[in-house]
Amino acid sequence: MTTPGNATGRADLQVHTDASDGMDDALTILDAAHERGLDLVAITDHDQTRGAHVAREVAARTNHPVDVVVGSEVSSRQGHILALWIEQPLPVFRSAAATIEAIWKQDGAAIIAHPAAVVPFALNIRDIDRLLRDLAPELQDEDAPILAIETANPIPSARWRRRAIIEANQRWKLTQTGGSDAHFHEQVGAGFTRYDGRGSAALRAALSSGGASGELGVYPSLRQIGAERLLRQQWRGISATPRALLQRRLGRGA
Repeated sequence: MTTPGNATGRADLQVHTDASDGMDDALTILDAAHERGLDLVAITDHDQTRGAHVAREVAARTNHPVDVVVGSEVSSRQGHILALWIEQPLPVFRSAAATIEAIWKQDGAAIIAHPAAVVPFALNIRDIDRLLRDLAPELQDEDAPILAIETANPIPSARWRRRAIIEANQRWKLTQTGGSDAHFHEQVGAGFTRYDGRGSAALRAALSSGGASGELGVYPSLRQIGAERLLRQQWRGISATPRALLQRRLGRGA
């Protein structure tokens, strides 16, 4: 496992596995991350933490060089929000403000996912303005909880709005992050966060202090993914949140 140091780390903070609507298992994801020079990944399957716990266990069992942060991509009423450093799944379809407060109650970090994207569901600029007004008192505390914004997500609908979000962030002043939104191992690292130090503790400190930035890598082509795999993943994506919620209701996993 990596440890904090003076080096610059590279982390992919939005990765999905086959525990949700991703197409690859945890070890395949971790190996792809290592191959692309990442030292950390956040596993953020939809509305659950089971896939992230599996990935963390795989990393520990194999003494893998890539660290794992347990996370989830949470469905709020206004759009998706990434929750990092949580252990339990969060309530869904609450307001964005209530979702972020629930993340903070688990001492987690909240990241606004793929802002202003049309698909997948995302907070737009007006939503974020309103959200920050609602959360302003807590964000101004000396030990303010972490709220960041994903400005380097390579999916087309997020990439098209990237410049507008970066410009709007001049008034929001949120730490910027990157994540691939990978659902295939070929996509891991196509968006990433560069941060001061290495490892989970250093990443958290960088998100808190503003010592992180979002960057875009190389996004694989349709030919590299394959049309059949892409279609199968799209079908999995439609059922990901309903499936996660049903499993939670039946007590079959977090």
